[in-house]
Amino acid sequence: MTGSLPAMEIDETPEPDGAAQTPDQTDTGLSSPTETNPPVPDDTAGVPPDPIDQDARTDPGSRPWIRPTLFVIGSLLILALVASQTYLITTLGQTRSDISSLEAEISDVETAVGDISDEVAGLTEEIDTVKDVRQRAEETSPAPSVVEGFLPRFAAGAQDTALGLVLPEISAIEAYSEETVTIDPSDGMKRVWLIWAHWCPYCQEELPMMAEWYPQNAAQFPNAELVTVTTAMDPARGNPLDEYLAAQQFPLPVLRDEDGKLSAQFGVSAFPFWVITNGDGTVLYRTAGLLGVDQVEQLFTQLEAFES
Repeated sequence: MTGSLPAMEIDETPEPDGAAQTPDQTDTGLSSPTETNPPVPDDTAGVPPDPIDQDARTDPGSRPWIRPTLFVIGSLLILALVASQTYLITTLGQTRSDISSLEAEISDVETAVGDISDEVAGLTEEIDTVKDVRQRAEETSPAPSVVEGFLPRFAAGAQDTALGLVLPEISAIEAYSEETVTIDPSDGMKRVWLIWAHWCPYCQEELPMMAEWYPQNAAQFPNAELVTVTTAMDPARGNPLDEYLAAQQFPLPVLRDEDGKLSAQFGVSAFPFWVITNGDGTVLYRTAGLLGVDQVEQLFTQLEAFES
């Protein structure tokens, strides 16, 4: 067969829309890949959006200020905590320092009270000794008078041999009235004698204290009085006496010992010098040095209560 088979022509004419489907295109109930699915009803229509859910679904990158803000807040909280701790530590340290200072002051006061107690105890012993001396003397003879009108010179730390002796009459010019004053130590009045020098720094400290304390408290001691004697006058040693007296105007009797006789009568060995006499002129106590107001008040209290 030399002839060729006739070629099969393919009809490329499109089928009309109403063309029947081939068996291979039979409808199975499945949608075509290009076919759009029917919409799903929205059950949330009309319901306000949940802010928490909305925030959870929000992209963190859309709020770049959150982390810096949290960092700043955290830093401020840490600084506040550190500041409060620092304040507490500083306050605690200051409180401890104040407590230590208070304890030191209490210790100083206790020491001062102890010193005063020792002075009072010593004075009590001296007074008891004088009582024993007077009792023994009265059993034998009257109290002896001072030889030639002078008490023995006072020696600190040694037994005072003037205790129990009778102080003789004291006579001198009073500095402010410029009148001669004569005092009989045995006239029944108990006395605290303060002998001082105008150039003595301890006397310059002692006298203003006595000038303030004695006038305010003299009424408490009706049977005892304070008498001062200024002696050892020497313009070359400073603080001239007349100018000093004029400036101070002491509300106390001030006897001027122009020639040093009174100083010798009392047995003065240092300034300021103290002599305590009973109402009969008997010497009860002598001491030298600066005394505080509390100590002087204790002397007057003891003397006021002492039985003549």
